Amino acid sequence: MVTVDETGKSTFFFRHATDGPVFLVGDFCQWQQDHLPMRRISPHEWMLMLRLPPGTYEFRYLAGDQWFTDYAAFGVDANRFGDFNSVLRIPKVRPAVHEPVRARRTKTGRLAASA
Repeated sequence: MVTVDETGKSTFFFRHATDGPVFLVGDFCQWQQDHLPMRRISPHEWMLMLRLPPGTYEFRYLAGDQWFTDYAAFGVDANRFGDFNSVLRIPKVRPAVHEPVRARRTKTGRLAASA
């Protein structure tokens, strides 16, 4: 499973009875198989948080010598190996809007900043 928060940060969760290691592999790391190790958070659950630029990506999980597709992702696409890659969509996020700082007069007549 993968989630994307309002800032564009992706959190990947992988559940499987394996002793590890488990890697996240995708086009965002040129499919390097040992580049993004996942962290074990329980006996059969692994996690990795990643920030990627807005766009659409394909990925899979690699545990031992087995590939796993995340069918709970944003979809799947057939790959050239006769299997499926998971799809990740990172939306464009708007930067936080800050209200302008306005000057106001204090009781003594001095200027002070207020939001």
